[in-house]
Amino acid sequence: MNRFSGRWLGSGFAAVWLVLLLFGALKIVRGAPDRIFSIPVEVLKNWSENIVISMDVKITGHSGVHSLQSDCEMHFGGQSDSFRGIPPGLVFEPANLCVQPFFGKTKLVKKDWLTFGETLVGATVKARGVPRIWPEHLIGKESDSNPHHAVEIHPLTGLKRGTLDRDFTSFIFDPEEYEGGLKPESAMRILSKTTVSVVNNAGMAEITFDSGQIGNFAFLHFTIIKDSIEDAPGGHRMNGEIEGTAGKILVRLVSVEGSAVDTAMAKLKTHTGQLFGMDALVLLSLSPEALHKAATASGGASVVVEQPFQLIVYGEEDAQD
Repeated sequence: MNRFSGRWLGSGFAAVWLVLLLFGALKIVRGAPDRIFSIPVEVLKNWSENIVISMDVKITGHSGVHSLQSDCEMHFGGQSDSFRGIPPGLVFEPANLCVQPFFGKTKLVKKDWLTFGETLVGATVKARGVPRIWPEHLIGKESDSNPHHAVEIHPLTGLKRGTLDRDFTSFIFDPEEYEGGLKPESAMRILSKTTVSVVNNAGMAEITFDSGQIGNFAFLHFTIIKDSIEDAPGGHRMNGEIEGTAGKILVRLVSVEGSAVDTAMAKLKTHTGQLFGMDALVLLSLSPEALHKAATASGGASVVVEQPFQLIVYGEEDAQD
């Protein structure tokens, strides 16, 4: 009886250990980086040299006008022969349509924006804006307005169809009562805990984004280093620091020409002093400059991207006052 019980206990423990090992392996598989995508290296080079880019795109669909607490945007899905990324989908996102009247009008009517969206579906337009690299929608449910994608033109600064050119740059600001969908501490975790690596495979930058969390807008306090502010096609680029619990996080910042905050950035270049603190609404993105640098250094091997983030600055709290 005791010998039988001992055999049973021994086999029972073996079974338990087997289950634990299998569960551990399953956890490893589940915990493996699942945000992997590719962008041509030459495209990254272009995006690293220009804040605002343009491309011909066929619009495949549009969303409704999102609420203020969602992101206050309308999303347009599209495809472009000039972008051969994996996945190939693109999304175009003009800012603040939930608070902005349609062009030439003084009162907001959301139906105006929906009608505008309908006129664009199936059309080929020239889109201008900031290339935002962010692998939030690589898999899962997709639609005509939200295809699987790692690249957005976000914010969208212009849409030209034929001779009609719509300019959205003045829509780039921090709307009242909006502080972003990410709490500052959540944004800080993303900035400090995410690992990004790149492999150059025959001219394609295969990018691995390893993060426990992902998000979009946040209201953050950061310090701008004045001597780093530089003019670039479509706005300004600069270096910044964010104070985290484990020390300073270095980030690249961009502002978009035509926005109020870009005018403020240009003025900083003439001010005395070297460091300027700012509280602003920012959109998290990967840096095309950092990705291109890593891809160039790859030589077919995986390279960890240094300072991989770019923050797209929408506006100071009082920028529109």
